[in-house]
Amino acid sequence: MIHDDSFELLRGFEDEQFDLVLTDPPYNLAEDQKRWLHEQFLRVTRTGVIVFSPPENQWILPADQYLFWIKPISTKNTSRRYSRFVEMIFLYGDLKWQTGRHWSQYTNVFHDLVDVPVHPHRKPPSLVERLILNHTDPGDIILDPFGGSGVVEEVAKRLGRRALVIEIERRNR
Repeated sequence: MIHDDSFELLRGFEDEQFDLVLTDPPYNLAEDQKRWLHEQFLRVTRTGVIVFSPPENQWILPADQYLFWIKPISTKNTSRRYSRFVEMIFLYGDLKWQTGRHWSQYTNVFHDLVDVPVHPHRKPPSLVERLILNHTDPGDIILDPFGGSGVVEEVAKRLGRRALVIEIERRNR
């Protein structure tokens, strides 16, 4: 994991340097920040981009495909508002498509459970694994410019993919 600012590092990457961008950017970015990042993501990938996003502050529209992660119900943050139990996953580009897996790996609604929270925004390794297996080959290079939890790096390594993960904050996982 590289501890640096993705907004700075992305400028220095070559065009089509990565096989896939798979990331979970901060959900409070301004529209101009999202647009700039999106352009950079598309520039540095050979095949496509997968971005997690909340429904209330969606990533760049239109996407080529929309997926939904139904999160497990909890009482977190429900004291004065309704809780969000759905996150969107936006897919862009000509992503690789691996065939031969069970049909259940290709639905656009997922119910993966959060594992032990080692990071407040960690996505389920099972969900990240599904996305990596569906859209990459062994040896591919995945970029995660907002990889605080390290889940993309962890799963990519286990599956025989390489990952470049950037995170500005230095915190224990």
